[in-house]
Amino acid sequence: MKRQTGGRHQGGSRLDRFEKRSGGESKPMNKKLAIVLMGVAFLAGFMPYAVVKTHWFQPSVVQANADILVNLDQRDLKRLDELVDRFNRAQGDYLMVISPTIDSGPWIHDVHTDGTQIAWTVDNTRDAHSSPKQQQTYKCASIEKIETTERYGIQLSECGGGQGDKLPILDIEKNSER
Repeated sequence: MKRQTGGRHQGGSRLDRFEKRSGGESKPMNKKLAIVLMGVAFLAGFMPYAVVKTHWFQPSVVQANADILVNLDQRDLKRLDELVDRFNRAQGDYLMVISPTIDSGPWIHDVHTDGTQIAWTVDNTRDAHSSPKQQQTYKCASIEKIETTERYGIQLSECGGGQGDKLPILDIEKNSER
């Protein structure tokens, strides 16, 4: 049986034994740990505030500035208007439109412009019912947005290569506006 002196075991408390083994440095270690934990707690409390105030990860802000259009709604129509306006002001732009289909895979429109020429690539290779499956690129010198009573359309022209004078490239139904 161990002999007790002053209510303590002869070998001392676990903390005493730890301090003896570690050279008595547990108190500075605790201070460092406390400082690190306070820093982590501060950042954990501050980050949600920073995210909200700087508009990080807010879908409406992200989508408003997006170069990838998937909804074909009013916001996407505004972005298409911006593409046409930038081209007509001889400014470059980039845009990707992923147009949904009813019964199969999407058609992907990849649009690059330097402000003088527009390269519009249509990729239907993910659509199960398209034939032939291909990526077709049109290089044209003009683009415009057309509006009818039922739909909006993007039309390319001055494409050369025997592709006709006006090339309707993208249609968006007005009833799909959200």
